[in-house]
Amino acid sequence: MELTAHSVRFLAIPRVCSCGPLLTGSVSSFSTQGEVVLDKEALVAGAQVFAAVGTVSVAVLAIWGDWFRSKLAAPRLELKLRDRRGNLTSRGNGTATVFYHLVVNNHRHWAPATHVRVLLTRYEKRLPDGTYFPEPLVAPLQLTWAFPQFHELLPTIAKTDTCDLGFLDQGAAQFRLSLYISPNNFSGFLRSGEAMRVHLVARADNAETAPLVVEIAWNGQWSQDMDQLQRHLVVREVSDDKVQS
Repeated sequence: MELTAHSVRFLAIPRVCSCGPLLTGSVSSFSTQGEVVLDKEALVAGAQVFAAVGTVSVAVLAIWGDWFRSKLAAPRLELKLRDRRGNLTSRGNGTATVFYHLVVNNHRHWAPATHVRVLLTRYEKRLPDGTYFPEPLVAPLQLTWAFPQFHELLPTIAKTDTCDLGFLDQGAAQFRLSLYISPNNFSGFLRSGEAMRVHLVARADNAETAPLVVEIAWNGQWSQDMDQLQRHLVVREVSDDKVQS
C-alpha cells in the first residue's frame, strides 16, 4: 500500500460506488491491482460536510429541543377509576365514610410528569327524562390528592399516584366531590335519587390524559356492607359512545 502527499490508496473490489455525491469526481483511477485512488481534498471536503451537519443539528436541538422532547419523549399519562366499590373508612369522630378514588398512571417512567393536577372540567346533572344537562362551571376545579394534608398540591409523577374523587358519610344527605375549593354556586353534589356525570382530566406541564367521564348515581340509602352499598351508590366509567348518546 502506498501513501503519497496527494492521494490515499486502499484495496477494494471494483464496483459501482454507493457513497453518493460526496465521492463524485474523487475517484482518480482503478489500478491493475483493483486499487481505488481517492483525492485527499475529497476526504477533507467530506469531513467538513459532516461537521457542518453536526453543527446544524446541535443548533436545532438547542432551539427546538423542548418541542422534540414533548413529542418524542413526553410522559404518557392515563386517568382511570381505581375501584367501583370504593374504600370504607372512618373519620376522626368515628363517622363511617366511603371514599372513591382515581389513579393517574405514567406509562413512561423515564419521563416524569411535572406539576400534575386532576381537574373537573365539566359536570352534568340527570334530568327527569333521563338526559344529562350541563351545569355552570366558570373554571376547572382541582380534585384533592389522597391524604391531601400530607401530599403536595402539584406533584411530579414518574409511575403512579392516587386522587380522591368523592365521598359519602354515613347519615349525610349528599354525596360530594372531593375538591380543594368549592365555589358558592357549585352544585356538583348528589341528593337522594339524583345522578350526575363528571368530566375529568389529569393535566401536567408536559402532558395531559384523555378525558375521563364518570357517572355517579345515589338512591339515598347507606350500608357498611360494600356489596350492598354498590346497589345504592353506583360509580362507574362511561364510554364516549354513551356520553354522546
